[in-house]
Amino acid sequence: MQAGEIPQRIYLWLCRRLVRLLFLFVCRTKVVYYARLPAVGGYILASNHISHFDPPILSSHFQRYIDWMTMEELFRNRLSALAMVSLRAFKVRRDGNDRTALRTALKRLKEGRVVGVFPEGGIRAGSGSILEGAAMWPGASALSVLAGRSIVPVVILGSDRLYNKATWTRFRSVRIWIGFGNQILPRSDLAKRDARELVQRSLAEAFIEVKERLIREFNLADSDLPTTPQARKREDCLPSG
Repeated sequence: MQAGEIPQRIYLWLCRRLVRLLFLFVCRTKVVYYARLPAVGGYILASNHISHFDPPILSSHFQRYIDWMTMEELFRNRLSALAMVSLRAFKVRRDGNDRTALRTALKRLKEGRVVGVFPEGGIRAGSGSILEGAAMWPGASALSVLAGRSIVPVVILGSDRLYNKATWTRFRSVRIWIGFGNQILPRSDLAKRDARELVQRSLAEAFIEVKERLIREFNLADSDLPTTPQARKREDCLPSG
């Protein structure tokens, strides 16, 4: 570790602790690892996306620091951009054709970092979600093949309830579930296109599998599954969990 990295690591550690403390008052989070994840080395963490709260919640409960690939809109404001850079996030255009973001991601993976992506390209629920088999951004699979690095699928459920204002006036009222699946390794013996398509299919299946495992393990109801932010804001009552 270089000397210049020490202050940033302390800053990231403090941010993670503060976020966990904040959400401690409004959430009860269950985290399940369905496989052992690498303690060192770079890989891609791919998650479904159901709320704006997902990145800080996932980052605060993950064992390693995550460099999030973040929509470029958050870098247009100077203060917001400064915050993103300080948290090691980097911008990406959502049109799916951003070579600068790709080069940045490849560099960070080579440096042994964990790169976080939301392959849905935005907040999704229902039939538009990868948890229901909807199509997803192929860039994550392409990045895995180009870098020769694995993808770890993660599913988060329940964080969309934080859109309801009543949540923030109660203590520990929202239950959140996070499940980390098995690594998906790119096949080096296949042509790049075939390897990318195989990773894409495997990732799509893994998201659904992890979701189903969370449902069975925690006996989740339909109301626990993702819905739109607008629908959550209209909910009058929240289960106490």
